[in-house]
Amino acid sequence: MLTISNVTLLQDPSAEAFCQQVLAQVCDTVMKYLEKSQLCALVLLGGYGRGEGGLIPHPVSGQLYPHNNFDLLLIFNKQTNADSQLKESINQALQPIRQQAGLGIDISFTTQAKMRNAPCRVIWYDMRHGHRTLLGDIDFVPSLTQHTVSSIPAWDARNLLINRGSLLLINRFLLAQNDPEPYRATIIKHTMKAIIGYGDALLFSLGKYHWSYAEKQQRMANETSVEPEFKQLYLQAMSFRFSPSYARYQNINLASWNESIITSLQPVHLRCERLRLNKPDLTWTSYLTYAADDAFWNNSNQLRCLLKRGLDRLMTTGHPIFEEPSPWAYQALTQTEKLPLCFPYVLYRQGKQAENTADILTRRYLKNWQDFMDANLSNLLDGFGLSLEEVNL
Repeated sequence: MLTISNVTLLQDPSAEAFCQQVLAQVCDTVMKYLEKSQLCALVLLGGYGRGEGGLIPHPVSGQLYPHNNFDLLLIFNKQTNADSQLKESINQALQPIRQQAGLGIDISFTTQAKMRNAPCRVIWYDMRHGHRTLLGDIDFVPSLTQHTVSSIPAWDARNLLINRGSLLLINRFLLAQNDPEPYRATIIKHTMKAIIGYGDALLFSLGKYHWSYAEKQQRMANETSVEPEFKQLYLQAMSFRFSPSYARYQNINLASWNESIITSLQPVHLRCERLRLNKPDLTWTSYLTYAADDAFWNNSNQLRCLLKRGLDRLMTTGHPIFEEPSPWAYQALTQTEKLPLCFPYVLYRQGKQAENTADILTRRYLKNWQDFMDANLSNLLDGFGLSLEEVNL
């Protein structure tokens, strides 16, 4: 029987028992497809892996139950264990559990060798310090000592901000539909995640990042260099994360609210990039040139990056974001390198162009995002019966 320490911040007994039951079913299902020798570890990540998962009253029973998805990482002992058919079979086998529990259960796959050789990133630092090992070697993840906060590249923290900020662009797309009301809860959740992502990136820029949400909440509260307006936004979003209340946002105009949040977050993004690029006077007008030069020249393996960029230009098309000439360094980058750099020019546009949330630039950016950065975006849109393929981009 699965027995792990608490996975939620509130530690409500019935909610904890429910989480344990669901995770036990996941473990039993996964092991139906694996020999014991194939498994290195099955790890619970994210807020629940940290022991800080959020809870919300169930709409029918009123009892507290998980608000967010369970994020899982299955680590195989060898690459030969990780064939695509096995991954697909495991993912499909979890579907009845998702439906019965009414929860999202996201599972990713990797190998022991890849994890041992993985360079430090925010996600792996968070995992190393905040996780629950459900199956396999409980000492494996803690042994990945390369993942320290001081080893996280600044551009990876920037990408965390872009990842969360893109949720506000998805909000714009949802709000452009004829009746956005069915997406209200999703839009609210996206907005809270975006605010937290920007705040986390700012804490990183100030040398105050931590893997724990609760600790970050405290550090932000104590940080004197943060504008009071944004600090309040961040602390409110963190409170929502731990104990969500949608009723407070039921009567707001979602489109106006989304744009007001974007306006509040823009100076936070610019501050982070000024610190990252060591350009105190940086503006969005000059940003693309400086950021593209940094992305082109500052990497750990220049030759490998040049080869990758050459192949990318030969094999990848994508949808262009800029119609006007852009710096040569930007043009030389891969699509995945370009998207974080053109992001501010898409999200922070002013005037009528920004108000037209169905505009072609938003759709074009999101199509690139879906194709090169986050394939799960298509799953989200499919669930709403929407698609970015509807228009000729």
